[in-house]
Amino acid sequence: MKTIIIQESKRGIVRNDGRTVGILLPGRHWSWRWSARTTVEVVDARQIATASAPDLERVLTADLGQVLEVAEGTVALVRRDGLPLRVLDAGRWILWHGEGEVAIAIASLEPLRTSVPSSFWAIAGSQRIVDLVVRPHECVLVYVDGALAESLGAGRHGLSTFQRKLDFVRIDLREQQLLISGQDLISADKATLRLTLLLKYAVVDPVATVQTVADLGEALYAEVQMAARAAIAGVTLDGLLERRVEVARDMTAAVTARIEAWGVALRRLEIKDVVLPGELRELMNRVIEAEKRAAAQVILRREEVAATRSLANTARLLENNPVLLRLKETEAMKEIADRIENLTVVLAPKDLQDVLRLGARE
Repeated sequence: MKTIIIQESKRGIVRNDGRTVGILLPGRHWSWRWSARTTVEVVDARQIATASAPDLERVLTADLGQVLEVAEGTVALVRRDGLPLRVLDAGRWILWHGEGEVAIAIASLEPLRTSVPSSFWAIAGSQRIVDLVVRPHECVLVYVDGALAESLGAGRHGLSTFQRKLDFVRIDLREQQLLISGQDLISADKATLRLTLLLKYAVVDPVATVQTVADLGEALYAEVQMAARAAIAGVTLDGLLERRVEVARDMTAAVTARIEAWGVALRRLEIKDVVLPGELRELMNRVIEAEKRAAAQVILRREEVAATRSLANTARLLENNPVLLRLKETEAMKEIADRIENLTVVLAPKDLQDVLRLGARE
């Protein structure tokens, strides 16, 4: 006699020589007919379902469970006590009774956007459903077997992988910037200079962007580079320095005309830095220094002319007005006396006689 113990919430499938002969409920079981060739497979009934087989269905009774058939292209969604438990693939299954309140729902896998509730996506696994999250600043292009099928906006999306191969391209819709540095260019007057350009852009048509350019960053870099060469070749160095904004505007128009077909909007393109070679930079500094020196000389000469003109006017005024001349002399003597602590006046005899004579008259 052989004894078998089946734990709570378990079921025992009894087989003799590989043939199913019975199903055991939880408890202690023994039989004289069990031999060394008798095996018992213990299954967890709390998982609700077990893959069926014809000989298992023959010994299944209504009080133990029932048979569920899931068609191709569908899945069975199993809930126990209201909570998601399992996802059953196509095939025949044994549903065990007596393990809580069980609800079964059938969902199709054929639509790309699955009808399976999101609470089952993690249980179903990525081999059945891809759980895809798209952030607010993104767009995701979905390709089915190599062909564009969907353009997904912000949110959470469940996509069925049933009989299809899925590929995804994630596009950032935010404004981005590209720094083009170290561009050695030649101006119209044969001056060699190095430019650093700043490009700001945003993708506005993700489908056009993906279908027209393989690498957006490299394509934009090349377009700005060519536009810069064309613009600088048509302007002199002085013209570039004087009309920097206008030159950048011409470059913007040239680049915009090219990238509109790519689904890209150009937000800003400007010349960030203009770097001259050492010799040319030194020469430019000398020119600027000479110009400033010449401007300073002009200002000094203008001031000298104004001062001379003022002196000439003063001289004519003093010539025609002796009293004013005497007053100016007195002011001059006062200024001199203020700067001298001791003043000694030496008079010649003739001058002394004149002073005495002047005093006698008074």
